[in-house]
Amino acid sequence: MKKLIIAVSLTMITLCCKAQEIIPLEKLIEFRDSQTDIADGTYLKDVNGLLNKYLGTWKGTYNNKNYTFIVTKTKLDVLGVFVDKLLVRYLITTTTGLVLEDTRTLTDTNLLVIEGDYLSNDKKYYVLNYFGKNTTCGQSGEVFISTITSSGNKQMKLFLAPYQDLIDRSVCPTLATQILPTKSMILTKQ
Repeated sequence: MKKLIIAVSLTMITLCCKAQEIIPLEKLIEFRDSQTDIADGTYLKDVNGLLNKYLGTWKGTYNNKNYTFIVTKTKLDVLGVFVDKLLVRYLITTTTGLVLEDTRTLTDTNLLVIEGDYLSNDKKYYVLNYFGKNTTCGQSGEVFISTITSSGNKQMKLFLAPYQDLIDRSVCPTLATQILPTKSMILTKQ
Protein backbone atom coordinates (compact mmCIF):
# COMPACT_ATOMS: atom_id res chain seq x y z
CA MET A 1 0.00 0.00 0.00
CA LYS A 2 2.85 2.36 0.85
CA LYS A 3 4.37 1.83 -2.63
CA LEU A 4 1.02 2.60 -4.27
CA ILE A 5 0.71 5.89 -2.36
CA ILE A 6 4.25 6.89 -3.36
CA ALA A 7 3.60 5.98 -7.02
CA VAL A 8 0.32 7.95 -7.10
CA SER A 9 2.01 10.93 -5.39
CA LEU A 10 4.86 10.98 -7.91
CA THR A 11 2.40 10.78 -10.80
CA MET A 12 0.38 13.68 -9.38
CA ILE A 13 3.51 15.77 -8.91
CA THR A 14 4.60 15.05 -12.48
CA LEU A 15 1.20 16.02 -13.89
CA CYS A 16 0.76 19.12 -11.75
CA CYS A 17 4.21 20.58 -11.87
CA LYS A 18 5.46 20.96 -15.41
CA ALA A 19 9.19 21.70 -15.44
CA GLN A 20 10.48 24.68 -17.41
CA GLU A 21 11.94 23.51 -20.69
CA ILE A 22 15.38 24.98 -21.40
CA ILE A 23 16.44 25.30 -25.03
CA PRO A 24 19.86 26.61 -26.12
CA LEU A 25 19.57 30.22 -27.29
CA GLU A 26 21.17 29.43 -30.65
CA LYS A 27 18.07 27.32 -31.54
CA LEU A 28 15.87 30.46 -31.58
CA ILE A 29 16.60 31.14 -35.25
CA GLU A 30 15.43 27.61 -36.15
CA PHE A 31 12.08 28.22 -34.44
CA ARG A 32 11.82 31.55 -36.21
CA ASP A 33 12.70 30.21 -39.65
CA SER A 34 10.25 27.30 -39.35
CA GLN A 35 7.61 29.54 -37.71
CA THR A 36 7.23 26.94 -34.97
CA ASP A 37 5.56 28.07 -31.78
CA ILE A 38 7.52 27.91 -28.55
CA ALA A 39 5.58 26.71 -25.52
CA ASP A 40 4.83 29.20 -22.76
CA GLY A 41 7.35 29.02 -19.95
CA THR A 42 10.17 27.84 -22.22
CA TYR A 43 13.56 29.41 -21.51
CA LEU A 44 15.83 30.12 -24.49
CA LYS A 45 18.98 30.23 -22.42
CA ASP A 46 22.55 31.07 -23.36
CA VAL A 47 23.68 27.68 -21.99
CA ASN A 48 26.81 27.69 -24.17
CA GLY A 49 27.88 31.24 -23.23
CA LEU A 50 27.78 32.49 -26.83
CA LEU A 51 26.77 36.00 -25.74
CA ASN A 52 29.49 36.38 -23.10
CA LYS A 53 32.17 37.50 -25.59
CA TYR A 54 30.11 40.64 -26.28
CA LEU A 55 29.71 41.73 -22.65
CA GLY A 56 31.53 44.83 -21.46
CA THR A 57 32.39 48.30 -22.69
CA TRP A 58 33.48 48.83 -26.29
CA LYS A 59 34.89 52.04 -27.79
CA GLY A 60 35.66 53.26 -31.28
CA THR A 61 35.68 56.27 -33.61
CA TYR A 62 33.78 56.54 -36.87
CA ASN A 63 33.15 59.61 -39.08
CA ASN A 64 34.52 62.03 -36.48
CA LYS A 65 32.32 60.62 -33.72
CA ASN A 66 33.38 58.74 -30.62
CA TYR A 67 31.24 55.74 -29.71
CA THR A 68 31.01 53.93 -26.39
CA PHE A 69 28.77 50.86 -26.24
CA ILE A 70 27.99 49.16 -22.92
CA VAL A 71 26.75 45.61 -23.50
CA THR A 72 24.95 43.65 -20.77
CA LYS A 73 23.02 40.38 -20.74
CA THR A 74 19.54 39.97 -19.30
CA LYS A 75 16.71 37.44 -19.17
CA LEU A 76 13.51 38.88 -20.65
CA ASP A 77 9.96 37.58 -20.69
CA VAL A 78 8.78 37.79 -24.31
CA LEU A 79 5.10 36.86 -24.41
CA GLY A 80 5.51 34.06 -21.88
CA VAL A 81 8.81 32.76 -23.26
CA PHE A 82 12.01 33.64 -21.40
CA VAL A 83 14.99 34.64 -23.55
CA ASP A 84 18.58 35.61 -22.74
CA LYS A 85 19.30 38.80 -24.67
CA LEU A 86 21.93 41.49 -24.91
CA LEU A 87 21.07 45.09 -24.14
CA VAL A 88 23.26 47.88 -25.50
CA ARG A 89 23.41 51.39 -24.10
CA TYR A 90 25.60 53.95 -25.79
CA LEU A 91 27.28 57.33 -25.63
CA ILE A 92 28.02 59.15 -28.88
CA THR A 93 30.08 62.34 -28.86
CA THR A 94 31.86 64.52 -31.37
CA THR A 95 35.64 64.40 -31.32
CA THR A 96 35.50 67.69 -29.39
CA GLY A 97 33.35 66.09 -26.65
CA LEU A 98 29.88 67.41 -27.52
CA VAL A 99 27.31 64.76 -26.50
CA LEU A 100 25.12 63.73 -29.45
CA GLU A 101 23.30 60.84 -27.79
CA ASP A 102 23.48 59.20 -24.36
CA THR A 103 21.35 56.20 -23.34
CA ARG A 104 23.60 54.94 -20.52
CA THR A 105 21.15 55.71 -17.69
CA LEU A 106 17.96 54.51 -19.38
CA THR A 107 15.96 51.58 -18.02
CA ASP A 108 16.02 48.15 -19.71
CA THR A 109 12.53 48.72 -21.13
CA ASN A 110 13.28 52.08 -22.77
CA LEU A 111 12.96 51.79 -26.56
CA LEU A 112 16.20 53.73 -27.08
CA VAL A 113 18.17 50.87 -25.47
CA ILE A 114 19.25 48.54 -28.27
CA GLU A 115 17.75 45.10 -27.60
CA GLY A 116 19.13 41.79 -28.77
CA ASP A 117 17.13 39.59 -31.10
CA TYR A 118 18.93 36.47 -32.35
CA LEU A 119 22.20 34.77 -33.27
CA SER A 120 22.74 34.17 -36.99
CA ASN A 121 22.60 30.54 -38.18
CA ASP A 122 26.40 30.38 -38.37
CA LYS A 123 26.68 32.07 -34.93
CA LYS A 124 29.08 34.68 -36.38
CA TYR A 125 26.72 37.62 -35.85
CA TYR A 126 24.36 38.67 -33.13
CA VAL A 127 21.48 40.80 -34.40
CA LEU A 128 19.83 43.51 -32.29
CA ASN A 129 16.89 45.87 -32.83
CA TYR A 130 17.54 49.60 -32.79
CA PHE A 131 14.99 52.41 -32.52
CA GLY A 132 16.33 55.96 -32.39
CA LYS A 133 14.65 59.21 -31.42
CA ASN A 134 13.43 59.75 -34.98
CA THR A 135 12.15 56.24 -35.74
CA THR A 136 9.20 57.55 -37.78
CA CYS A 137 11.61 58.94 -40.38
CA GLY A 138 13.95 55.97 -40.53
CA GLN A 139 16.23 56.19 -37.52
CA SER A 140 15.86 52.47 -36.83
CA GLY A 141 17.07 49.11 -38.04
CA GLU A 142 19.02 46.00 -37.19
CA VAL A 143 22.43 46.30 -35.57
CA PHE A 144 24.86 43.49 -36.41
CA ILE A 145 27.78 42.75 -34.10
CA SER A 146 30.53 40.17 -34.32
CA THR A 147 33.80 39.74 -32.50
CA ILE A 148 37.11 39.46 -34.32
CA THR A 149 38.58 36.15 -33.20
CA SER A 150 42.08 37.00 -34.45
CA SER A 151 42.15 39.75 -31.80
CA GLY A 152 41.22 37.29 -29.05
CA ASN A 153 37.68 38.73 -29.08
CA LYS A 154 39.08 42.12 -27.96
CA GLN A 155 37.70 43.81 -31.06
CA MET A 156 34.18 43.87 -32.41
CA LYS A 157 32.59 44.90 -35.71
CA LEU A 158 29.31 46.80 -35.59
CA PHE A 159 27.03 48.25 -38.24
CA LEU A 160 23.42 49.29 -38.70
CA ALA A 161 21.18 48.02 -41.49
CA PRO A 162 18.47 50.73 -41.47
CA TYR A 163 14.74 50.03 -41.78
CA GLN A 164 13.71 52.46 -44.49
CA ASP A 165 11.30 50.51 -46.67
CA LEU A 166 8.10 51.37 -44.80
CA ILE A 167 8.57 55.11 -44.32
CA ASP A 168 5.57 57.26 -45.20
CA ARG A 169 7.10 59.94 -47.45
CA SER A 170 4.11 62.25 -46.87
CA VAL A 171 5.11 62.37 -43.18
CA CYS A 172 8.88 62.24 -43.74
CA PRO A 173 9.93 63.66 -47.11
CA THR A 174 13.57 63.30 -46.07
CA LEU A 175 15.11 60.45 -44.11
CA ALA A 176 16.47 60.98 -40.62
CA THR A 177 20.23 61.13 -40.24
CA GLN A 178 21.56 57.88 -38.80
CA ILE A 179 23.59 58.24 -35.62
CA LEU A 180 24.86 54.66 -35.75
CA PRO A 181 27.32 53.66 -38.48
CA THR A 182 25.78 52.06 -41.56
CA LYS A 183 29.18 50.74 -42.61
CA SER A 184 31.17 48.37 -40.44
CA MET A 185 33.16 50.05 -37.66
CA ILE A 186 35.72 48.45 -35.35
CA LEU A 187 35.37 48.76 -31.58
CA THR A 188 37.92 47.82 -28.93
CA LYS A 189 37.00 46.18 -25.64
CA GLN A 190 37.98 48.30 -22.66
